Amino acid sequence: MLVAMIALTGLVTLASITVMSIQGGITAVGQDRSKSVALYIAESGAAAGADYLRKNIVAGSYYSTLVEPNNVNPQKPTGIVGNGARPGQPGNLFSTDMNAWYEVEILNNVEDAGFAAGNDTDKIVVIRATGHGPNGATAQVDWHVQADAVTGLGRPCPSYGQKGMAEDGAGRNDCLTTVISTDVATYSPGGP
Repeated sequence: MLVAMIALTGLVTLASITVMSIQGGITAVGQDRSKSVALYIAESGAAAGADYLRKNIVAGSYYSTLVEPNNVNPQKPTGIVGNGARPGQPGNLFSTDMNAWYEVEILNNVEDAGFAAGNDTDKIVVIRATGHGPNGATAQVDWHVQADAVTGLGRPCPSYGQKGMAEDGAGRNDCLTTVISTDVATYSPGGP
């Protein structure tokens, strides 16, 4: 009887450890999923910001209307599709069950001669997109982008490219936004 009790106690302990291990694994997988969703949402916001910039460059002053002096209170253009639209609100591009949204800011690059005055003189700006995912997960991406000589001046990209063909079907790649560099900030799963 004593041996059976010891064996039973051992099995119960082993079962408890197994359950705790599985619960820890499930939690870790859930946090990884939340982090991944936040990153993908941030990248979606940056892509929407790039499309907005492509359509809103002004000859001569470039992106000056979109940047602020010293990047104090950066603009969050409402013209960017889905910008700031919370889950369930009109304009949010994601299903409500994803509990995801993004915020996109346009910043001037600090190397620009017009940085302090809030003027874009080099056609280079930073798209900062913060993706908000489930369980409070956040991810932030910064894309340093530059308009090329043909890109902008209001020219939209109406479709996706294929091998050997540009986005607009013209066989040229002058509709692309040049991404100079990127950066990804930290995640905060389960945060506020």
